[in-house]
This record gives sequence, C-alpha cells and structure tokens, in this order.
Amino acid sequence: MGRYAVIGLGKFGTAVARALEELGHEVIAIERDEELVDRLADCASRVVAGDATDPAVLRAAGASDVDAAILSTSENLASTILATVALRDLGVKSIYVKAGSDTEARALEALGVTLVVIPEQEAGVRLAHRVALRAVRSYLPIAAGHCAVETEVPRSWRGKSLRELNPREKWNVSVIAVLGADPQKVALPPDPDAPLAESDSILIAGSEEAVAQFQEKA
Repeated sequence: MGRYAVIGLGKFGTAVARALEELGHEVIAIERDEELVDRLADCASRVVAGDATDPAVLRAAGASDVDAAILSTSENLASTILATVALRDLGVKSIYVKAGSDTEARALEALGVTLVVIPEQEAGVRLAHRVALRAVRSYLPIAAGHCAVETEVPRSWRGKSLRELNPREKWNVSVIAVLGADPQKVALPPDPDAPLAESDSILIAGSEEAVAQFQEKA
C-alpha cells in the first residue's frame, strides 16, 4: 500500500484522491478552502485544511513521508509553483502536477516535476480520436505517434482466432487484450487460438497511422 498527498480538492484532485483510496492506498488531502474540507472529508484517509505552500503545513499533515504528491491547484500558478518547491524541500521526489495550459506546463516542467498533465487537453485529444476512428470505445496515447484503442471486433474477424488473423503481420498492430461482454472477463494476454465473438471488444496498440489504417480496412 502506498501513501500519497493530494493537494487541492477541485474536481480533478477529488477524483484522484477517491481513486487512490479505492485502490487501497493511504491518501492525505490538503485544501485551503475549509468548506471543501468539510464537504469532502470522506474522499481521503485524512483531509487537512491548510495552505500547501507552507512547508510547516505540509510537514504537519505528513506530506514529507509520502511516496508521491499530486498537485491540483492549476487555478493559481504561483501557488502551484510554491507548493512544488515546498514539497521538494521536504524531500518528496515524485510530484505530479495539473496545469491549465502549455505555457504553465513548460514553467512547471522547468522545476523538474515528475509529470505535468493538462486534463482538459488530454480529454479533448481522446475524444477527437474516438470520434474520428470508427467504432473506437476508448483511446489512450502511449508515446509520440503511438496509441492503444479499445474497439469492437470487426465483422470479418468474428469467429476467427488471432492466430488465423495475424494482425501484427497484416496490419502492423498488436492485439494486447480481448474484453468480453462481462466487464470481469478480460483475456490479457489474449489466447491466440480462441475465436473472437461479436460481443467481444479488442484492445489494439500500434502507431496512430497503423491503427487508423486498421480501422479503415479490417
């Protein structure tokens, strides 16, 4: 079980705190708005009212002993920067930061944080790919120019096995999982000899170009 600090309980921070809690981790949430602290007291193991730019507040909350900190205070770049510096001074090595724009992201990356995320931008990119790629149910960027997508099994694939179809050779994509209609039924890695059903969906990975071509031709 890990121990994490989530700073800022807006929608993003609250979602991260709740998700980490549900995964069984200990979560310390720090929020300066006392009304939010009272309202969201159940979203973390501990919810503390205080100014996270103050190292004394962070230390008292136990942030010096966390495995990682997640900063969700992008509404105020100055506060985010000061909180990042305070966490660094406490010895927190893994710091994930929410930014509101590319300009803010560059400023925060210059501080050497572990990762900067722009949730609205990332959600927009995922939606664009989902709209543009036929039958895509979800889209996940992996690296520059590469992605993984969940899509329905193409009609021409139904009843056939991955060994017969050989997608890596024919379309230059890899099928890394097969998901059944039951959310609990996931084959990862998939059985290469199991026939694919109409109710299945597949998770494929490859270059964005290869994935797009697969969607058009499979």
